[in-house]
Amino acid sequence: MKLRILVFLVAILYSMPFAAAGQDTTKASAEVPATAIQKPAQERYLHVATNPTAVDIYVNRSRVDFSSKPDYVSPNFVKVPQGDTTVRITLFQIGYSDTTINTTLSQKDTSYLIVSLRQSYDDELTDSQKKLLAHRKRKSLGHKLIWASLVPFATSAISAIVTQKYIQDARDDREDLENSRIRTSDSYQEKKDSFADNRSKAKKAKAIGGTTLGVGIVVLSAGIILSF
Repeated sequence: MKLRILVFLVAILYSMPFAAAGQDTTKASAEVPATAIQKPAQERYLHVATNPTAVDIYVNRSRVDFSSKPDYVSPNFVKVPQGDTTVRITLFQIGYSDTTINTTLSQKDTSYLIVSLRQSYDDELTDSQKKLLAHRKRKSLGHKLIWASLVPFATSAISAIVTQKYIQDARDDREDLENSRIRTSDSYQEKKDSFADNRSKAKKAKAIGGTTLGVGIVVLSAGIILSF
């Protein structure tokens, strides 16, 4: 009888660690978040092909200004914002009617749209489209001039720094000349030449800075006027 009791106690003690381990596993499983980790949405594209080709594409614009730069030129892959199921495509080409299409995307990563533009025989519409395209070219030139104006402005700034350096060197030379006691030595004459040289360089640098500043203002003003 005693032997049976002893065996029973040993069995209980031996099973306790496994029971505790089972409780820990259950607790760990309960702590796992209920929401699964979502996989990031895949990028989607709409391939737009047109007849004729090289047509300007404007994407998701409620009011399209054809004098502005297009988003794409056909044929091309249009990147679709994540979550969008429809895309608004507006097509522009001189000699053809302006076309706007609301496209419903497929579930695949790439959808396809083929559009054949309707040719226009309206001379007034064609003239209006040509004016818009000319306006676009002027705006593009204006933006380029605005960026180009940075060059003369930078040159003017550098010239201003160089001018101040030569002016300071000339002042130092003049101070040395005024404090010099022997004015017949070679070093005195070299200092006079250095003073004259630095003053001349300062005048030239100042003239360059003023000229480039004026050029920068003119170019920037022209760019701003053309960009509107």
